[in-house]
Amino acid sequence: MEVYSKSIYAYEKVRSAIRDYEDDVDVTATIPKTRAKVVVVGSSGVGKTSVIYRHRFGNRSAPFTSTIGASFVECEVEANNENISLQIWDTAGQERFRCMVPMYMRNSAAAIIMYDITNRQSFEDVDKWTEELRKCCGISDPLVVLIGNKCDLNDKRRVSTLEGQEKAFSLDARFYEISAEKPITFALVLEDLCSDLLSSAKADEISSMISATRDNVVHLSSSASSVSSKDSKTKKSCCSFL
Repeated sequence: MEVYSKSIYAYEKVRSAIRDYEDDVDVTATIPKTRAKVVVVGSSGVGKTSVIYRHRFGNRSAPFTSTIGASFVECEVEANNENISLQIWDTAGQERFRCMVPMYMRNSAAAIIMYDITNRQSFEDVDKWTEELRKCCGISDPLVVLIGNKCDLNDKRRVSTLEGQEKAFSLDARFYEISAEKPITFALVLEDLCSDLLSSAKADEISSMISATRDNVVHLSSSASSVSSKDSKTKKSCCSFL
C-alpha cells in the first residue's frame, strides 16, 4: 500500500512538472523574438508624444511639456503571427533641439513622419524631415510612414487628405490620418509597419540566398570548365604518345 501511495505521489509530481514545463513554453513563446528601432519625427506641437503615450499607456495623460531631446517607449506588436518589440523614439520637434535629432535617427529600421492637419507649416516641413532622415539614419532605404495627426479637428483642417496621400506617394510611404483620441488607429499603423519590416527582412534574406546560390553555380561552372579543360589536355597528351 505504501509503495502504491509513493507511485501515485511520483506520478502526480511528474504530471505537475510537465504542466509547469508547458506553461513555461507558452510564456516564452510570447516573448518577442524580433526587435526594431522606430524613430518618430515632426515639427513641434504636431502631437507625437500624445499619440505614443496614449497608445502605450492608455487613457493616462501624456506629458504636457515639449519633449527635450528624445525619449522612448517599448511596445510589443503582433504581425504575421510573429511578435515584434518596437523601441519607439519620440524626438523633439523644436528648432533648438533639431541638432540632436540626427543622433536619435541612427540605426532606425523605420521612421514615422508626423504632421498636424490643422497646421500647414508642419506639413511643409515633411520634406525637411525626410531629407534629414535619409542623411542620418544610417540605412540606405529606411521604411517610412507618413501620418497626418489630429483628424478629429476636421473643421480646422489646413491640409487635405489628398495632399497627404500625394506626399506619401512621392516618399514611397504608407499614409494614415489619425487622432490621439483614438489609440486604435495608431495600433493599426504599428501592425502594418511591423508587417512591412518583416516582409522587407524576408525579402533581403531571400535575395541573399539567391545571390549565394548564383555564386555557387558560378563556382561549380568554373570548376566544371576546369575539369573539362584538364580532361581535354589529358586526352591530347595521350594522343601525342600514340
